[in-house]
Amino acid sequence: MFPTLPLDSNRVDEALRRTIYRDAKREVRVGDLVRLFLDGGLRVFIVGGAPRDWLLGQPGRDIDLSLDRPLEEVHRLLREAHPDIDPVLLHLERFGTLRWGNEAGGVDLNILRSWKDIQNDEMWTTTFVAREDVREDALTRDFSINAFFYDCRERILLDPLDRGLEDLHVRRLRLITHPRVLDTSYRTTFRILQFLCRGYTPEPNVLEHLERYADHDIQGMDGRLRQWIPNHLGPGFEHLEEFKRRLYACARQDKSRVILDALF
Repeated sequence: MFPTLPLDSNRVDEALRRTIYRDAKREVRVGDLVRLFLDGGLRVFIVGGAPRDWLLGQPGRDIDLSLDRPLEEVHRLLREAHPDIDPVLLHLERFGTLRWGNEAGGVDLNILRSWKDIQNDEMWTTTFVAREDVREDALTRDFSINAFFYDCRERILLDPLDRGLEDLHVRRLRLITHPRVLDTSYRTTFRILQFLCRGYTPEPNVLEHLERYADHDIQGMDGRLRQWIPNHLGPGFEHLEEFKRRLYACARQDKSRVILDALF
């Protein structure tokens, strides 16, 4: 049994009331999708940043749902419930991600994943299959403070690795990612710098990652950084200059600095 954490249920209810689709005929909220999936026999978890924000006493900005069934089944339930619309904003079938909604909001739907599925030493080209183990999914994530899972059926908040709550309270940044993910993906350095700019204190394994993987990540992302930075930092990211400075400081190889010069 995973550790459960105390949580203000009002924050959850507020998130479930959030509108993700609206037209002249209907308004669909996060809670409508959660009920749809639960009634369909799926396990549904709210994951990542929203539970972290709730624990800090803040409303969760982005709601991500993780589910234990294949994406095709998730999409089928949506089409059956709303046969006259199909507001898919993004569909990455191989990665098991579907963004559903319209300009009123939108919600990311993801399968639970496992590092064991990674193929060809490249996470971006891997075809993931839906899993049931939240602990394995947690090991595909970046930090302990982002590995909380709110179980929508049981209405409890889980910390599968039993590290996140204390780290959150002291603003400590701890990598919990499986080494297979670190070796085959490229975004971890940028996520680390994003949170260091927010004032989190790095654990030794975070600094070790920057020393070992920064050039690997910069060169692996390369042109994708042009899209990743505005999408993940946002236009109002107040620490952008600090982020740039830290990123250049991590670049040890000339090839990495050439990529950054072209970007900035």
